[in-house]
Amino acid sequence: MTAAAAVPVRALALGRAAAVLAVGSAAVHLLLAATGELSALAMAAMALACLPCAVHLWRAPTASVWGLTALVDLGMLAVHAPMVLGEGAMHVHVGAPAVAGLVLVVAQLLLAGVALLRR
Repeated sequence: MTAAAAVPVRALALGRAAAVLAVGSAAVHLLLAATGELSALAMAAMALACLPCAVHLWRAPTASVWGLTALVDLGMLAVHAPMVLGEGAMHVHVGAPAVAGLVLVVAQLLLAGVALLRR
């Protein structure tokens, strides 16, 4: 029996939706890495960090996977929201890709909340 077979169909669908969002988040990081700025290497590394979560969410979205996903998403919001929304000295003009990234993170965080509350 595979790990995906042990996960209820609804939970698997929710996990797969979140996995797609994680891949989207990786794509946004790659778009930002393509700017050629000094932070490009960090952006590329962050893109790679999104992929293991996407794999686990796709295959077997367990409570621990959802918990880690929510924790990482909260961390991303804490770091990136002030930069994108322009609060204080950290304001950086980042454009549409970064705003899209925030939307993806918030959507993924909402899915994680729903998944954890259903357990």
